[in-house]
Amino acid sequence: MTIKIVSVNKNNVFEWRNAVRRVFGDISKESDVERLVKDRLMIQINDWTENNNNQDMNRLIAAYDYKSKSIVGTGGADKYKITTPGGNSLSMAGIAYMGTAPTHKRKGIFRMMMNELHLQAKNRGDSLAGLWASQSLLYSRFGYGLGTLREDWTINTKNTKLLKNTDKNIDLEFVNKDKALSEIPKIYDAARKKQNGFTDRTQGYFNYLFYEDAETRHNKSGMSGLFFVVAYREKKPIGYVFYNINKESGIAHEDDKGELVVQELVSLDSESNIALWNFIFGVELVEKISINRRGSNDPLYFLLENPRMLNRNTIDGLWVRIIDPKKFLEGRIYNSEGNFCIELTGQNQNDIEGVYSFETDGKNTKVQESNSKPDITMRPSDLSSCYFGGITAMELYKSNNIICENQKKLEEFSRIFSVTNTPWCNTDF
Repeated sequence: MTIKIVSVNKNNVFEWRNAVRRVFGDISKESDVERLVKDRLMIQINDWTENNNNQDMNRLIAAYDYKSKSIVGTGGADKYKITTPGGNSLSMAGIAYMGTAPTHKRKGIFRMMMNELHLQAKNRGDSLAGLWASQSLLYSRFGYGLGTLREDWTINTKNTKLLKNTDKNIDLEFVNKDKALSEIPKIYDAARKKQNGFTDRTQGYFNYLFYEDAETRHNKSGMSGLFFVVAYREKKPIGYVFYNINKESGIAHEDDKGELVVQELVSLDSESNIALWNFIFGVELVEKISINRRGSNDPLYFLLENPRMLNRNTIDGLWVRIIDPKKFLEGRIYNSEGNFCIELTGQNQNDIEGVYSFETDGKNTKVQESNSKPDITMRPSDLSSCYFGGITAMELYKSNNIICENQKKLEEFSRIFSVTNTPWCNTDF
């Protein structure tokens, strides 16, 4: 076979990025590639050599065809920590940039790249891998289970309003981008430490997220530039929202049928959440609000006078794959004490197949390989789905994905893995 997996560095990153974006129907600009390397990857491109032993600089891979002398497949793993139920965090390989050239389909290239990324994650000591799937169920054959759900919303603002008023102790302030880059990361980091399923973000990530050039910022016909609003209580930042206006939707015209697109809204408490939504609903000349990647337990539905005006499209969010079962299972707080033996089998994960004894008092958990008869048998992806609590063990049992002959053990397993803080991941990668 003429195709080999190679590392990405400054010599091939522009070809690699063009290959990534071609899969998604885009053509990259050189400046966009430089910005990706600098901000999202946080790599100094001049120091990025082929023989660099720094693991953080070897997270991107390419499938290189020596016959055509071109990159025909792309992939990578961003560096993240993800918050688990109870507030602990685990190292996660954020699988991204995946694509195979249409000229080289059905040659096993995608599997080669996934296997390499998973091996790298294991060698780094990551507990799990996570990804956002461009095609639902594409990754289940690699052991990925549905870790979180997401909701994409549209809201008709002309026929509903919020039932709660803004707390008089909360102040809202438009801020410029420099202040947003100072205040918003602090708010986000405080929120992610409490929110099951949130990932950490670097300052570079926010630079990348907030980026605008002169054309996009001052667009007179399409999407507007970004507007940033921060909520304060006693001068302490406690929430934020940033958004665009879809100028093609008719804003500033007599029909008042503009569309406001919320890019992200994060709050540290219910009062700041209500204040920010009151602000959004108060923007004039808007009839429609859109926002994606909301948590499935978001309270806005119960805050609306006419909740039917909130159109909720629920789809898959973060997909999760176990890399190290021991670190994975010992890395969260559980709902109660209990013990049982779990058998993991299938999905081509020979390195983690087997029976594991599991014992926890809720806060402290011990997991080790065992020769005992399993109480529960499941695929690795099913355990990944149960782990964050968004999918219940009973749901998987009723769909015949979990095998358990002892009803009490099934109830114990379900009770231990249940959560009060429903998982939500809003960092797309």
